Amino acid sequence: MNRILSLLICTFLITSCGNKRDGEQKTGILSNFIDITDNEDAGVKEILDFYGGQCKYAIGASASTKDGSKKYFELEMSQSEAIEERLNKVHLPSSNIAYIFFKNLKEEKKNYDAIHVVLISEDKSEQEFKFPISTLEQVQQRMALNDKTINILKEKKFEELKPMLNNELITFDKEELISRLMELEPQFGDVKEYRFFGFKVVPYKGTEILHLSGALLRENQNHEFSIDIDFKSDKDELYQLQYAL
Repeated sequence: MNRILSLLICTFLITSCGNKRDGEQKTGILSNFIDITDNEDAGVKEILDFYGGQCKYAIGASASTKDGSKKYFELEMSQSEAIEERLNKVHLPSSNIAYIFFKNLKEEKKNYDAIHVVLISEDKSEQEFKFPISTLEQVQQRMALNDKTINILKEKKFEELKPMLNNELITFDKEELISRLMELEPQFGDVKEYRFFGFKVVPYKGTEILHLSGALLRENQNHEFSIDIDFKSDKDELYQLQYAL
């Protein structure tokens, strides 16, 4: 990838460790001399389990800036039908790939400034996305509110949502929302599992909104599920909660 090579101040390395999973790519003369960690390898394997396709991965550093060079881990995904189907909302697979890899890291987090994701579609076009480690850390912290909301839905304790709803930024009727959620329960059935699809941070009326998107797998009917919350806050407040079929 000449575009990437021109930005590197260190050798571009495609590496792997342990047993390769189907879809992992290992190329390059020097790749035999450098290994990624078990945690990094686990992250790549989880991405391939989720999306299928082919994954090339590399460690690189961006050109020097006023803050010094920036080290990153890059994941290049191709030949994935699951990603191809979501290119109309490309922020979801790109952010989810970065997040899956990030949450498998432990002490390795301090080794990188960002996770880069490159998506190659069937027509060979490329899209690149950069996710700072600081952003991924904040998303991981705010996922606790996502988990709390899902558990409330799972346990059908809808009244506990009421004090969490904040309709000052985005106007909606709290009572109507809760009534509608309760009304839909028999149709959808019990919550069995949650599957995360990705995130997006969007500025809105002076607030950075974190949109967390996924799906609730139900006993009768699965559906998409998303919440909008304050990205920088630590409050358990929901600006929006949505179901979509």
